[in-house]
Amino acid sequence: MIGSTFAKTICTICYEDLKPIVEDLQSISVCGHVFHELCLQQWFEYSASKRKNSCSVCKQTCSLNGVNRLYFQSIGDASDPIVSQNALNLGEDPGVLRREVKRLEVKVEGLTSALERNQNDLKELNEELCLCKEQFKEEVALKNEALKQKAFIQQLLYSKSQDLDKSNLESLRLQERNMALAKELAALKLVSDLNLDEEGVLKLDSFGNEANNKDTIDILKRSLVIRNKSYKELMAKCNLLGRGEARSVRKLEKAKGKIQKLKTRVQELETANEVKDNEVLRALIASKKKNR
Repeated sequence: MIGSTFAKTICTICYEDLKPIVEDLQSISVCGHVFHELCLQQWFEYSASKRKNSCSVCKQTCSLNGVNRLYFQSIGDASDPIVSQNALNLGEDPGVLRREVKRLEVKVEGLTSALERNQNDLKELNEELCLCKEQFKEEVALKNEALKQKAFIQQLLYSKSQDLDKSNLESLRLQERNMALAKELAALKLVSDLNLDEEGVLKLDSFGNEANNKDTIDILKRSLVIRNKSYKELMAKCNLLGRGEARSVRKLEKAKGKIQKLKTRVQELETANEVKDNEVLRALIASKKKNR
């Protein structure tokens, strides 16, 4: 029993017996495992869908070029198990053959149902693959949109940083300008205010040189009040002059209009005088012709 168990060889793809004499067999040169030729071809077709060919037993990577066909020679010995089996098969009765046929039919039905299940599984996998592709496209679109938003935000941030730098520079410039104007005002105060005492002069002179700026600012405020009064008086005088100028401008416009009308009237009179002169000249020419 043990000898007959270990003497039996099968194809690990279809799990059918290997019959070297009556079947075409192939071997993978990498590992040496043997299969039916048709089974191995179908296995490679299945593996090609996964982009990787491998042995169904040891899973070693292989290729179609690494497959060799096996050839066996027989001397026709009756004790050969294959030949003896063929002879027994020929001598079996119809009942045994029917049972064998039924067994094969059952096996075919099982393989058919397994094939249908595999087809259904394949269909489900295809549907899942389509869903995965759609999800991948959506994720790629979202990623691109996120990258665009990131680039836009970075550009906006860079623009805001530039604006901030410009604002800082402008603030420094205005501070410097303010200090310069304060010094000019202090100098103007020194020049114009004759009632300023020596202490006030020293305070104004020390303005902007780490001195007591509070007292200096008070002096400048008082001086500014005086300048505002003078400015208001000057503005009142400017307004009077402006109104007088406006009246003069209106009178000038009226005078220009009258001059234009007079020019038009003079041109009309000159034209009429020229017409009369032409008529008189023509009359003289006509009278001279008649006298001749």
